[in-house]
Amino acid sequence: MRVLIQVVLMLGLAQSHAYAELVDPTKPPPAVLEYLPNAESQVEKPWELSALQHNGKSGFAVVNGQMVQVGESYNGFKLTSVNNQQAVFISKTGEKKVIGLGLTSYIVEARPQVKTKAKTTRQTGKVKK
Repeated sequence: MRVLIQVVLMLGLAQSHAYAELVDPTKPPPAVLEYLPNAESQVEKPWELSALQHNGKSGFAVVNGQMVQVGESYNGFKLTSVNNQQAVFISKTGEKKVIGLGLTSYIVEARPQVKTKAKTTRQTGKVKK
């Protein structure tokens, strides 16, 4: 009986040592990791809105634990407005993120701006509107 217990314990230790040597196939090799010191922090996590405060023209939103006031930027997006249930962020490229409390968030892709030509009159050279 004692020998059986010793054999089971030895097999258990051998298996735990084998599992310790397993390598995650999706993890980059250590030689590459030294060139990517912030590789884990570069993964974009979804924006989570935890609080809103609307005070007429001003207000703030708490996104991923960080308070952002109307007019301030967060991750390259400027907070443009806050209302009862959502905060609206717009990037410099025109991409719009509407982050809501609960499941009401969505993103509007930026659209290329259409250029229009101004018409001029031949006599005066003034621009018509």
